[in-house]
Amino acid sequence: MYDHVIWPLPFDPKTSAIYALNDIDVNAPPQVVWKLLVDAENWSSYFPAEDQVKILTGEPELELGTKYSRVTVGFPMHLIVTEFVLGRRLAWSTLVDGDETASSAYHGWVITPTDSGCNVLSEETQQGPFFLEELGRKNPGALYRYHQEWVESLARAAETRAAHAVKGDMTMAKTDSEKVLTIFHGISAGDVYLATQHIDHKRFVQHNPYATDGVKGLTQFINQSPRDQLQLTVIRAFQDGPYVVTQAKGKRSGRNVFFDIFKFDEGLVVEHWAFSTMDAPPNQSGHTQTDGPTEAKLSEDTEKNKSIVREYYETIHVSGDHSKIPQYFSGDHCIRHEPGVRDGVENFKRDLERLVRNRSIDEIKFVLGEGDFVFIAAKGSHESKPCVYIDLYRVEDGKIAERWGFPEELPPQGECKNSNGML
Repeated sequence: MYDHVIWPLPFDPKTSAIYALNDIDVNAPPQVVWKLLVDAENWSSYFPAEDQVKILTGEPELELGTKYSRVTVGFPMHLIVTEFVLGRRLAWSTLVDGDETASSAYHGWVITPTDSGCNVLSEETQQGPFFLEELGRKNPGALYRYHQEWVESLARAAETRAAHAVKGDMTMAKTDSEKVLTIFHGISAGDVYLATQHIDHKRFVQHNPYATDGVKGLTQFINQSPRDQLQLTVIRAFQDGPYVVTQAKGKRSGRNVFFDIFKFDEGLVVEHWAFSTMDAPPNQSGHTQTDGPTEAKLSEDTEKNKSIVREYYETIHVSGDHSKIPQYFSGDHCIRHEPGVRDGVENFKRDLERLVRNRSIDEIKFVLGEGDFVFIAAKGSHESKPCVYIDLYRVEDGKIAERWGFPEELPPQGECKNSNGML
């Protein structure tokens, strides 16, 4: 026999206008379910309808006395946690904002351990004219249906999280690079928990102009995207201090080749930049935009190689002194991965003379590297339109040996989903 909610007066079901009970057996430990329940600002990660929760009293999670707000099916509400028994019982009372009738509700959760995991029971009662009108007369049975979807979503999320913990797979990531790979793995699997567990939910800043800011934006993207639009394969990943740089390929919004930068602080991602382009056939030398060496040679001097590439970029691309190109290469050796080009320094020089007629590169924003890999992101313009220039170089014996990259025009300001800037 499972325990039920302890009802304060006047919320007893016997005297309440509206009442709903929902319960479900969950194949996951009670502590896994509990963590999902008290992490209120991230309820939408598994139950998208609860996407406007805000803790008002500063706690990272619900605890006794926590005050918070939420918008449920269009109605803004204020709530306070009134019962909190760690891992077992959680309840809150609710007042609807702007309701002159002072209608109120009480929602409790009870978690009971079982041989296979736990049972989760949800009970809510509602009092007053507002709830009688909205959920009694206009939408009879809506409270039960809403909570049934909630408990089922909670069960699925808990079972997914528990399964990952048992397998000890990507969720056990220790290095920042492994954590980034876990994020990509979670996105590809459509698993919001896996995709966001290494992201700082309070401080995360999104620079991808096509994504809403914060963890909420990533959660919405995962929940709303077809599975085939989530698949990405990481080709290269390396770390420079708090930054992890990745190059990936996949299929997302008409784009196929991706560079991403993740910034870490205290073990969690706090900032993200993303750049992408469309795929193209192999170029005239047979190279694609992603083939070539995938692992950085850690025996190489990272700081020396970063200095070489920065000097090259500032001299050749920012200042435009093309006469010095030969000093940064070994003879005519240069492997190129841009579409439609041919290997070789002489071919590069001829292509560059054509390119500079329609472009400018004004400012380097990132120089990041590990071993023989050096990544550069810069701001400029292409045909008078704001543009970012993304380049990954491989340095060999002090000379540039290989290059991947592309330009990407900034979308019009009105099409950006956040205001953080692409670079």
